[in-house]
Amino acid sequence: MESNTDWAEWSGDDLQQDVSEAQWVNNNLAIVATTTVGSLVPTVFDAYASIQYPARGSTRGATVPAKPVVAWQDQQASIIEVLARSTNTPDTCWFAVWEGNTALDDIRDEAPTAAIAGYNYFLLRGPVSRAADTLEGLSPHLWWPADHAWCVAQHFDFPCAFLGGSAETVAGILALTDIESRPTRADQIITAGHGDDG
Repeated sequence: MESNTDWAEWSGDDLQQDVSEAQWVNNNLAIVATTTVGSLVPTVFDAYASIQYPARGSTRGATVPAKPVVAWQDQQASIIEVLARSTNTPDTCWFAVWEGNTALDDIRDEAPTAAIAGYNYFLLRGPVSRAADTLEGLSPHLWWPADHAWCVAQHFDFPCAFLGGSAETVAGILALTDIESRPTRADQIITAGHGDDG
């Protein structure tokens, strides 16, 4: 059985009382009639990619991967390595966790939430290496460094994460061999029936 000791749990003490940093994300999202990559990730970047989550069990009609599936947290370790090299502030990153899950009921009075695209999020701050850590078992839904060099959206309604960053950063993600990723665009529609094939 694989050890998961590399990943930890955020505590209530990590919740940020000043959530103004989230305005950068909210102010740079595209306000559009349909859900696009740019409605989840700020539209200020040179390049974008989608990162498919590992298949979970057998899904009717799903394609069986040609190579062994690496667990999502292990895939995140590879992603984190690339992103840590792609920011001048790897030790100061922000992590937003959607407040709507009942697992967070016990901490609702401990910190304010930030509004991003109509959802409210708790904010956490720490090094990018903590991106796979969880708050009450929940992974961050958005994460970005203090220098705004990139942003990752792990939205709960989609089977993949989305990343915006420099062309070099996105190329580094696309070059990873243990994840399924592809280039996309900020204006790519990602609601059902449109796919994410750019």
